[in-house]
Amino acid sequence: MLQLSDQQLNFFNLFGYLKLEGLFVDEISEITAAFDATFRDYADDIVQWDHVVHHNLPRQIMPQIADKSAVIREHLNHPQLQAIMNRVLGEGYKFIGSDANIYDCGTRWHTDIIGLPYNCKNAKAIYYLDPSHVNADCFRLIPGSHFHTDAFAKQLKKQIREPEQSLNLKVEGIPCQQIPTEPGDLILFDARVWHSVGYAGNTRRAISFLFGDKNYQPPEQGNTHPVQNYDE
Repeated sequence: MLQLSDQQLNFFNLFGYLKLEGLFVDEISEITAAFDATFRDYADDIVQWDHVVHHNLPRQIMPQIADKSAVIREHLNHPQLQAIMNRVLGEGYKFIGSDANIYDCGTRWHTDIIGLPYNCKNAKAIYYLDPSHVNADCFRLIPGSHFHTDAFAKQLKKQIREPEQSLNLKVEGIPCQQIPTEPGDLILFDARVWHSVGYAGNTRRAISFLFGDKNYQPPEQGNTHPVQNYDE
């Protein structure tokens, strides 16, 4: 079982992300089958999301998929995932929520901080169920942009949502780290990191889990977390 090194933990804390290649390659077929079955069996729960953050292209959301699939819910108890989260967030970390998505779109630059306090130590785990590629449809992020009180992060918040207007750059022209993936890879990132995904005309499937440290406090009743890739 993989044990995160001090260097990997330092990398996550400094840059706001980690890519762990092939970590769940033995489980990904079962997870993918559970994903597809849940979208089929809970079709009435699918949220058809049309939003400017996705350039108003189609996205289907299955909220709280861990509540709908025993396979995906059980994966939260996987010793490897628990070991990673204990290392990154400390013992007593809390599971906040899950969602699953079918994207027929890309995303503009955004954070996933909605529903979380800005000072919440957190980690979001994403499993892409289809291969993704550099300069096409892979996950992109700006390392270190989770330090939201820094001057750089504040400037990003002001200018990066509409880079063609503010910087004369297309979404894919923003300097960033591209993270191609194969099924079974895990991307772990801080929800405060600015990130985007390109659109290459293909459909992409993804599952994400959001975790907070032991100090996380859930919102008041009736003010639930969206736990999705909403534009901050």
